[in-house]
Amino acid sequence: MTCLTAVVLTLAACGGDEDFVAPSFLHVDAMTLTRSNTNPLDPDPGLYSAEIVSCYVEALYKDSRKVETLGLFELPFTIPVLYSGEVEYLVFHPAIKISGVSGMQTHYTFYNSDTLRNVSLQSGDTLRLDTLRTTYRIKSSNVLMFESFEPTRATIFFDSVEWRKHERDSTLWGEGYGLVSVPDTETYVPFAINQSHTITTARGSSIVYLELDHRSDLPFEVYMQSQYMSNSSTDVQRVMVVNPSKTWQHMYINLGRTWEWFGYYPTFRLIFRALNIDGTGGSVRLDNVRVVTTTQTL
Repeated sequence: MTCLTAVVLTLAACGGDEDFVAPSFLHVDAMTLTRSNTNPLDPDPGLYSAEIVSCYVEALYKDSRKVETLGLFELPFTIPVLYSGEVEYLVFHPAIKISGVSGMQTHYTFYNSDTLRNVSLQSGDTLRLDTLRTTYRIKSSNVLMFESFEPTRATIFFDSVEWRKHERDSTLWGEGYGLVSVPDTETYVPFAINQSHTITTARGSSIVYLELDHRSDLPFEVYMQSQYMSNSSTDVQRVMVVNPSKTWQHMYINLGRTWEWFGYYPTFRLIFRALNIDGTGGSVRLDNVRVVTTTQTL
């Protein structure tokens, strides 16, 4: 029994609430991103690498006309639900860490919610849902660029990145990844996506993210290069510093604040610097890099 459940039961007992309903329980192990069976954004499985850390949970009970928000819960979770009976539906909205910060989690609107309909919750019992599944919102999401570093693709969208094509044991997905090597004699090594990205929707109406998988000895910086208005000179603004990770880590980097700094100028480019802070050198490995945008806000 969780501490939360114990407190609820204790308060109800002390208050003598005859209408109190002993809680049922809801258990979820994980939520994974899968490829849609119809019109997938890309057939490459690397596009569907993800790290969904939490779920917002909502419920509509059979005897209620109001949707109840149960809360945001970190996966895996077992939560008490103060209801016993038939449930019209349970909705699980996927949430991610923004720019790798645990305390900054948001419903990731690029992904569909997972809905479970016509289920029953019974006091004292646990409804086990194991692994939930989500897909990209096909109609509202747009992949501006996707780089999987797979040898089946003709080229890569990066400058100054070594394409390691057949190293299945070293990559996260498939056979390839991108490698940036920093010798101990250099303070930093720049690299960049060799194409610009253009957002055609109205100013500020889109949400823009850089997603990537990385495994790195060194921190690296992410920059946005753009203009403030047509015919003006370009400028560069730093988005964030990505910390080293000994294992492959999936990142969702919010580009929206930096894009706002540029007045939502529709075309921008992303550039990077691998930093050799302590002078020992090292490397940055990249896989499944994508720039995505959506107009879906809820």
